[in-house]
Amino acid sequence: MDNVCVNEKIGYRDVFGQKEYLKLLIANLISRFGDSIDAIAFTWIVYQVTGSASWSAIIFAMNRLPSIFVQPFAGAWVERRNKKRIMVGADLIRGVIVVMLAVLLYTNRVNAGILLMFTLIISSVEAFCLPATTAAIPKIIDMKYYEYASSLNQSLSTVVQLVGMAAAGTIIAIFGVGAAVLVDGVTFFLSSFMITLVRIKEKDLKKEKNNSSAYFENLKDGVKYLKEQPVIRNFCLIAVAANGIIAPINSLEGPMVKELFGQGAEFMSIFGIALTVGVGLGALVFPMLNQKIKVRPLVVISGIAVGAGVFLMTLGPLVQEVYWEIFLLVVIASFLIGAGSGVLSSALNVQLMKKVEPDYLARTVAIFGAGGSAAEPVVSFLTGFLALYFSVGQIFAACAILCVLLFLWIEIKKVRVE
Repeated sequence: MDNVCVNEKIGYRDVFGQKEYLKLLIANLISRFGDSIDAIAFTWIVYQVTGSASWSAIIFAMNRLPSIFVQPFAGAWVERRNKKRIMVGADLIRGVIVVMLAVLLYTNRVNAGILLMFTLIISSVEAFCLPATTAAIPKIIDMKYYEYASSLNQSLSTVVQLVGMAAAGTIIAIFGVGAAVLVDGVTFFLSSFMITLVRIKEKDLKKEKNNSSAYFENLKDGVKYLKEQPVIRNFCLIAVAANGIIAPINSLEGPMVKELFGQGAEFMSIFGIALTVGVGLGALVFPMLNQKIKVRPLVVISGIAVGAGVFLMTLGPLVQEVYWEIFLLVVIASFLIGAGSGVLSSALNVQLMKKVEPDYLARTVAIFGAGGSAAEPVVSFLTGFLALYFSVGQIFAACAILCVLLFLWIEIKKVRVE
């Protein structure tokens, strides 16, 4: 059987024959379209409502807290439960919450406290959705297709995100930012409907009582299993460090556009589009690159590319006088960050699916996600404090240097990632 799999040529065309996976893929693309609109709208709302780089960093940090404190427990809870119902329910809840935010925007009742509250609620629901979705994938697609399926998902998501970002500017300009948020809410309802059409075989479901001791034993078993997987454990540590290093870029996106480039919200779209194209192309070429280059060199090169892109952002003040130079700098820097992130994300997803047994997947993904996100809120809160004393450019320069040093260390120490 193994020899057949080795000799069999797998490509993107084979993924289109996986009907149930395609349904889940379509649901994800619908959701991504809404997210791409919301990414621009919400970031700009936060900066407009608070008018502060520090508040932008704090709200971003709060958005990550559920990933750390809720997701590990959510993963253990999800493991033996109906993944499809969880995914559908999560989309419906998020849809309702986002529509409520749109209503508050239309009635001019949004403030920093409301943004914090809605961010926490939505992120908490997402903490249940991620492990459920990941654990459902091995039940609807053969593992031999997953490398190309994962890359296809990220590549098509790139196209959808680009369309969404382009649409976001038009929607906000014509109908206002509230309409953009409303569109995001509607996409959650459409996504939930698409997931109801997916047939997922979950033969291993057990009817268990809500026994707290059994639940915590399940969680403890998942932590133990993760410790015994050196590749996944190392990726988790890398993710903690890398996410912490680049957290300021995410939390200071609005101030970055204004302070480093002297531009408005339209440059957030340019930044987002170039970043998304980079992520998509990075994911698209990963299967081909992985056939010729080992995982660790790919990880190292990709991480250094991210650091280089962040450093290029700090050069913005040098070209503020010439529009096309600003445009070119933003595109190149954003593309480097995106391409590096795309390859890193693909490497992580493939190794997770290859190394983790299906019965442990939800718990492992949840614990991994919590670990990977652990540094972000801490660094974002710290960024909010540092933004009071240092410029955005100085903060970005420090992040770029730390990022390059991290991935050089991974190569020097020959850290195991495959």
